Amino acid sequence: MVLEKPGKLVIKDKDMPVCSDGEMLVKVRACNICRTDLKCATMGQRDLVYPRVLGHEIAGEIIAKGKGANGRVGSRVSIHPGISCGVCDYCKSGQDNLCDQIKIMGFNFDGGFQEVIKIDKQAIQSKIVNLIKNDTLAYEEISFIEPLACCVNIQDRLQLNKKAVLVIIGGGRLGLLNLFVAKAEGIQNVILIEANDERRNRGKALGFDAVFSGDEPDLLDQLKRCSDGHGVDGVIPCCPGPEAFDLALEILRKKGTLGYFSGLTRNDDFQLDINRIHYKEITVVGSYGCSVKHSQKAKTLLESRKIDVRPLISHRIKLEELEQGMDYIRNGDGYSTIVVMK
Repeated sequence: MVLEKPGKLVIKDKDMPVCSDGEMLVKVRACNICRTDLKCATMGQRDLVYPRVLGHEIAGEIIAKGKGANGRVGSRVSIHPGISCGVCDYCKSGQDNLCDQIKIMGFNFDGGFQEVIKIDKQAIQSKIVNLIKNDTLAYEEISFIEPLACCVNIQDRLQLNKKAVLVIIGGGRLGLLNLFVAKAEGIQNVILIEANDERRNRGKALGFDAVFSGDEPDLLDQLKRCSDGHGVDGVIPCCPGPEAFDLALEILRKKGTLGYFSGLTRNDDFQLDINRIHYKEITVVGSYGCSVKHSQKAKTLLESRKIDVRPLISHRIKLEELEQGMDYIRNGDGYSTIVVMK
């Protein structure tokens, strides 16, 4: 499925790629649709060069490999989307997601909304191919490793202890994945703020310790009661509106930490009160995507069944139904829509 320009997705046939030494071919079995894919398909993106095959949350099977490539034909794999240089200071320190030379599948190279991907030698040397050890994981579950790894990144940056009070603003897919990571790390009190009734109820059923709409006139008092008077230690806004960012600064206790996880959309009619960072001595930590290390940790969390993503699978679609899948994402229909190929 080729994005020729914003708003124009076209199914095309192309020749089967051939492996050279150090390369491999991966048959795509599942590729999760991200909101970034929707943005690219409708509005474009700064790093996108057309034509491009989108999709960066990829699960598949090795179907061919050249001499020197690790793994065996038939192995099930997750494909980490970032291909880094491997030699800069960021790469050497395990922060390859910050590599200045990084190239991303679905942005700089063709991604997962196609039947077969060729993984070149540099990509394999960047350790983007993660072998799956748990045979009970479905390909749809494996396709969650990349967004799950992004949640691992922000929570590693927050450095909260198990007794901390964590608030997640936004009960969509990434809000729930952040909940799952927090609970897997042993954080005992994770609270959801979500305007949608259905998502609040679902969030409570899936493990949030308390849920709020955000409109409660005594929200700060209720949050204090939920934390035995302690207050909120960390907040992760999992939605792009500046209102959520502002609410995060309002509800954080003094010396609290804001996880800047989602880029902000522009709203000239809304003024953020960032002075709260100054008055409350709030720490702000950012996270961008995920490193290979984060992907490996996310893979381990799935393989061990410490995290179960199956309740988040809302729609399975065919490749030729990708535009319909984009509509599901645009309309907030369910949590995850996955392109599944046989």
